[in-house]
Amino acid sequence: MEKYYYKNEELNLRKKLRNMKLIATSLLVFMTAVFIIFKRYEDRGLLFSSITAFAEASMVGALADWFAVVAIFHHPLGLRIIPHTAIIQNNKKRIARALSNFVVSNFFTPELIKAKLNKVSVSSKISAYIISNREKLAGGAASKLPAVLDAIVDDKQLEDYLKAFANRKVAEIKLYPALAGIIVPVTEGGYHKPLVRALISVTYKYIGDNKEKTLLVLAGINKTLAMPIIGDLIYKKILDYLLMQIEALDNNEDAQINRLILSALPKLLEDMRNDEELIEKGEQLKLQLVESEAFNGVIMKLSEAILELKNSFLKDEERLRNKVGTILDMVVYGINRNQNFRENIDTAVIEIAEGLVVLYGDKVGSLIYDTMDGWETGDMVDKLEVQVGADLQYIRINGTVIGGLAGLAIHLLSQLF
Repeated sequence: MEKYYYKNEELNLRKKLRNMKLIATSLLVFMTAVFIIFKRYEDRGLLFSSITAFAEASMVGALADWFAVVAIFHHPLGLRIIPHTAIIQNNKKRIARALSNFVVSNFFTPELIKAKLNKVSVSSKISAYIISNREKLAGGAASKLPAVLDAIVDDKQLEDYLKAFANRKVAEIKLYPALAGIIVPVTEGGYHKPLVRALISVTYKYIGDNKEKTLLVLAGINKTLAMPIIGDLIYKKILDYLLMQIEALDNNEDAQINRLILSALPKLLEDMRNDEELIEKGEQLKLQLVESEAFNGVIMKLSEAILELKNSFLKDEERLRNKVGTILDMVVYGINRNQNFRENIDTAVIEIAEGLVVLYGDKVGSLIYDTMDGWETGDMVDKLEVQVGADLQYIRINGTVIGGLAGLAIHLLSQLF
């Protein structure tokens, strides 16, 4: 149903574009006919000469604005010798580079990520998840812990074992290749959509709140795109497109933004698995995490908890399940009642996120650029023209009318003075 809706929407846009082109062209033809007819009689009085002047100036305005609109997407009349035409076709790489730089510099910065995460209490989300899945978490832990704890003889061995096991596993796992293995089922299950929706929403709000900055970016791509009327039209279409993608993402597997992510995913996974520079940065981040006090504190607390469970409830699964449930309740209580605990969790998440952005921000920009550069030029131009072309035809219509009025005013002034 969603796929049909967007296909039908595209057909409607194409029909609207054809109709608006027909109206604008018909107005030009009509003004040409008026000029030809009244040119013969312009010496018969002010009325006839004024109509002739209006029609003549209308034709000039219509032709000039027709050229300006067509030149954005194509070579007018197919003449490649005319300079500064087919702007989008001839500036594809520059547009891709400008947009990738714009996204990275305005959305993938540590400051922005920190500001957004500060508004989202990660610890509260953890608490809510534990509350919703308490029995499942407790039951899973109670069924698996005894087999693990049976291998432990005493407290010292447990502590040494946990530290050695954690360090060995962390050393064996390459951070980014491991994340690449997680990303595939996450995206296949559609679990990436809330994050993508949040990023698009942030993008939509930022562009909506920073019109002037957005127009400056368009001007950096090409000055024609930042002209008062064209810039406003394209700016509005960008916002409309982002809003449409936000609404489509959850319910439409074929949504353009979802297709973009899925098409770009192989390149991203390939880099995460094989890019030695990126993998090395991931190992540096992993080393920082392992050497942090928070990581060692987790190991210590885990040792204490496992020792208590081993000594008291190892043989009684029901009691073990209850104990795990109690620990979960304590975690929830600590999060909900202990400000410092909440702040420590949130701070740790923010620091990890900031580190990932610093290490991977440039790769995001390269991914955007490579994806856009890989698009067929004709398809990109066609899609953009379908989205904004109908509105741009109003420039032709306005040029015809305003040109005619300007010509009429000049004619009247010349007659009076």
